[in-house]
Amino acid sequence: MASRQILKFPEGFLWGAATAAHQIEGNNTNSDWWAWENSIKRHNQLIAKGKHPKDFCSDIACDSYNRYDEDFALAQSLSHNATRLSIEWARIEPKEGKFSEQEFEHYEKVLQSAKFHGLQTFVTLQHFTLPLWFAAKGGFTRKENVVNFVKFAEAAVKRLDHLTDFWITINEPEGYASGGYMTGVWPPGKKSFLLALKVVKNLAVAHQEIKDKLKTVTGKPIGIAYDIIDYQPTNFFSGIIEKLFYDRINKLVFYRTVDSCDFIGVNYYFHHHVGLFGKRTRSESHHKLTDVGWSIHPEGLENVVLKMKKYNKPIYITENGIADVKDTKREQFIKDHLRFLHRAISNGVDVKGYLYWSLLDNFEWEKGFWPRFGLIEIDREDLLRRRIRSSSLAYAEICKKNYLDYEI
Repeated sequence: MASRQILKFPEGFLWGAATAAHQIEGNNTNSDWWAWENSIKRHNQLIAKGKHPKDFCSDIACDSYNRYDEDFALAQSLSHNATRLSIEWARIEPKEGKFSEQEFEHYEKVLQSAKFHGLQTFVTLQHFTLPLWFAAKGGFTRKENVVNFVKFAEAAVKRLDHLTDFWITINEPEGYASGGYMTGVWPPGKKSFLLALKVVKNLAVAHQEIKDKLKTVTGKPIGIAYDIIDYQPTNFFSGIIEKLFYDRINKLVFYRTVDSCDFIGVNYYFHHHVGLFGKRTRSESHHKLTDVGWSIHPEGLENVVLKMKKYNKPIYITENGIADVKDTKREQFIKDHLRFLHRAISNGVDVKGYLYWSLLDNFEWEKGFWPRFGLIEIDREDLLRRRIRSSSLAYAEICKKNYLDYEI
């Protein structure tokens, strides 16, 4: 016979969902991603794979550049009290040293809308995209370019700090470096471990310089949204490999920056098993899979936050989500992950918030629009109509009550 547990979360816990500017706003024409999506080389690659290039261009995305108020109203209706979003560097500084007053005013309106709808704001400064001029200079492969990002961050914080509750300097620095400079599936499409390593090191420098520069400008917490994979050894020897190699790779930026962070942002999606000789297996046959083939392993969320306990810093889950077009797994996915997150909290981990990825179905980078992560469906055949999924209503009950009614 099934039993139930009422798992209460700490008072003041933040509940919500995350987005990123390029993935939802549309027409981000001054960015490296826009140029890459629309390049002849990229189109030819997709055509060679039998894919239609239009399905892999962000184009108008969710049109959230214009419909942000509608989106925040939906979040409020789902009992969210927090939101994570990014501001687009390529819009704000379309030319080096030339900041757009129009775009600053736009993002002021965006953040004012979030506040009007009762949402605390996590604002990300760099979420994978770069201005074209910065990319042309070599982006984060060159240490001397870091100053450009620091200047942008300083300008943005001075202008928008009064509407921001938490600042996130960089989203998933290791993932960004890997996608663009090691696997080459993201712009600029490089495949060089050395370049990826340079990018990782320079992102760590950028974060530290921003933190040093802004400590007299803002009293708001500043952190990073780290992409943390739960590496699990399958035997004694792979355990040694996991400690000496994969855990270090997983946290190349983490170890360099965590001490300077006011909070730790955790993006968790899946785990890897580390086998003999370091072979990694992600989609084990005994695990359920998401639509993009990632194994569903909710215990991993507990594992990764438990490892953070020793740093004695507040932790926010800044992304955790599932691609599930039929919406048959999402509700249980959320509940299972929250169950293990609650267990970590019960063991003394200072987790203060959970932000599901994502509020909306959106442009999922090199995968295009087909993976559906959203609590809210975007109907691309019907004027981008927003439709609330049933799983989002189940999550809304948790957000509203601040507890999880879990059936064992």
